[in-house]
Amino acid sequence: MGRERARTGQYFYFCFALLILLSDCSLSQESLRRRDMRDALHAGNQLLVAGDFDGSLRAFQQVVAMAGGRSPADVAVYKTGLVYAHPNNPKRDLRKAIAAFSRVASSYPRSDWLEQAKVWVEVLKETEDSKEKLEQSRQAMEKSQLELEQNRLVLEKSKQEIEKSRLELDRTRQEMEKTKQVIEKSKQVDIEIDQKRRIRDR
Repeated sequence: MGRERARTGQYFYFCFALLILLSDCSLSQESLRRRDMRDALHAGNQLLVAGDFDGSLRAFQQVVAMAGGRSPADVAVYKTGLVYAHPNNPKRDLRKAIAAFSRVASSYPRSDWLEQAKVWVEVLKETEDSKEKLEQSRQAMEKSQLELEQNRLVLEKSKQEIEKSRLELDRTRQEMEKTKQVIEKSKQVDIEIDQKRRIRDR
């Protein structure tokens, strides 16, 4: 019976040691995962500062994938928004930036980056609205210029038609003048003929 107690005690200590060992392995893996995420975040920040927007984006997306919806996924999503909103990014996409910042607000309501993300959403939406209004104004101006050019062409055509009508009127006047002169001559000839006839009839 004493041996059984000793064996049970040994078994208990063995299980306890195994549990501690497994717990240490699990903590060790979690520690490695957290370190990898910190390193990826740091690399993403460095790449963003250096202007490597594609590399930075990949690093932040890697953090989001590793974090699995927990911190520091919120930071990585926020930084993704910064990459898309950066004015020097040749692939700048304000809609994707707004989507990233909105995701911080909706998916991570306790994030330290929540208020900044909300501000970015508002600022970028105003920027998008301004761009849209500017584009509408540009299109309206182009339409006005096109209409103005069409009106100018119509006016030019009208001027040409007026000039043509004036020339035709001048020709008609000249022809009328000629006709008038012919009629006057004809009258004169008729008078002369009539005078000669009278003289002959005497």
